[in-house]
Amino acid sequence: MTCATFCLAANVTALLVVLAKLSVRDSWAEIARLVASPEPPTCQAPALEEWARPGVRVYVYDATSLRLVAREVFGNATWWGVYEAWAQAPSTFPMAASDPESPGAFIHAELSRALRARSQEVEVVGSPEDATLVVWNVWDVALCVASGHQALGWELSKGRLAQSCDAHAALLAWLQRTPLWRRHHGRDHVLYVDSPYSWESYWANHGARGDAHPQEIRGVTRNATMIGIEDRRAVDHRGTSAFVAVPYFAKISKYQAPAQRSRSHLVGVAASRVMNNWSACELCSKMRYGPTDLRVRMFDDLKTGCAAGECEAYDLTELIGDFQRNNMSFYSSAGVNLDDVVHNAVFCPIPRGDSGCTKRFFAAILGGCIPVVVSDALVLPFASAVDYRRAMLRIPEAQFMSPDFSLLAFLRAQTPDQIAAMQQNLECIRGSISYQPRCPPSAGLRACPESSHAGPGAIDFLVDSLVRLAHTPRESFGVTAAELYGSDTAVANVAEDMDKTQKDSDDLADWRALRAKVFIYDHTNFPADAIR
Repeated sequence: MTCATFCLAANVTALLVVLAKLSVRDSWAEIARLVASPEPPTCQAPALEEWARPGVRVYVYDATSLRLVAREVFGNATWWGVYEAWAQAPSTFPMAASDPESPGAFIHAELSRALRARSQEVEVVGSPEDATLVVWNVWDVALCVASGHQALGWELSKGRLAQSCDAHAALLAWLQRTPLWRRHHGRDHVLYVDSPYSWESYWANHGARGDAHPQEIRGVTRNATMIGIEDRRAVDHRGTSAFVAVPYFAKISKYQAPAQRSRSHLVGVAASRVMNNWSACELCSKMRYGPTDLRVRMFDDLKTGCAAGECEAYDLTELIGDFQRNNMSFYSSAGVNLDDVVHNAVFCPIPRGDSGCTKRFFAAILGGCIPVVVSDALVLPFASAVDYRRAMLRIPEAQFMSPDFSLLAFLRAQTPDQIAAMQQNLECIRGSISYQPRCPPSAGLRACPESSHAGPGAIDFLVDSLVRLAHTPRESFGVTAAELYGSDTAVANVAEDMDKTQKDSDDLADWRALRAKVFIYDHTNFPADAIR
């Protein structure tokens, strides 16, 4: 039986696991037998209950509890009733994106219920004066649209506004006048802000609206505790605020796939080679290399080094241009299917973009594609409880830009055993970055591991992070890849790993040739011009 024929009938990824265990002299029949019944991953559930054990008292501001405040601030504005209806039934919001990048809508819908479900650790109280934490559960997009704010198309498709609107700024001004806010300068108040840097400066940088309501906005972003996808501000522009990083939203039904499935390419990436000439990340602008530098280096490496059929790489700058980058519906018309890219590749490069973090990282985890992070500023949500290191590869930006470094050589050097281990760990951590109701509201966290081997979901990690932050206010909840890995460089100990996994083989060259055949994959389903 030839390799090409076998790859059509068997799971290529599972084959890699087997090759790490068998001598090259073992029969293909024995390999096929083991592939048919791959070992399920053994996942250790994180001890989140230890985080929440001290407990916390929470008051939640929402559309209902703010009804009288809205009347005080906006008079008898009829639009508040529209917002309240959308807030109570989020699925009725007519401008909801099908696959947004912001988890703001999900967190607004689920956070209050998740807090109440944790009655043993979280007490939801009836007055902010009785609370340890005050949660400002206002859905920014829906509130602003209801008030008459004209959101841009790309903002709605991403599920977030670049900068909040007049109505929300007026409510935040009211909040900052309350006695409890003034007592602790807002640090014990929690609200969702995708990117504080964008809220503070987006329209000022783009010359369209000026810096809208700087006092009301910065009074919050420089003092409160914020939930968001990343804090892109320079450290000296954060004031006394705290930040809890959460994953980007990636639609589970669109991206999720078994990690150990048949994958037709070694590398898969769809990204723009050339990025914006302005920075959406104040912190990133102080780094040595720009995002365009990193991406040009990546695409050049793939274009010159990929064997026929080995890589599926789309340069969106060439395919769709800069003006359509935020138009997700345009991608398919250009022949780019982002979920197929993560489903069909073993490795997914994650280069830094307009900011340090990116949705593609979380889509890759869901899709079972091993992330290869080339962003020192990429934020890893819940990093102290989620074992990212065993499920991904990270290349420091300086090492990646070194003339003698090759991305392809580094990825080809990963052994079948290493790949299988990372794929198994992807299965273990995907639940922690997933936005889905994990348990019935009455069940509590303890029921989660029984319903899914992946354990608690992103909303559970968020609740526990908030409780932990209330008791350990100096702890960081926005750890970057550079901070997690420290001075570690990307090293593949190829010879050592081959000796461990192939000690029964008398001919290392034969083993290398066999592994090379596996990595060539099945070329019959993919054209030779792999780089597009």
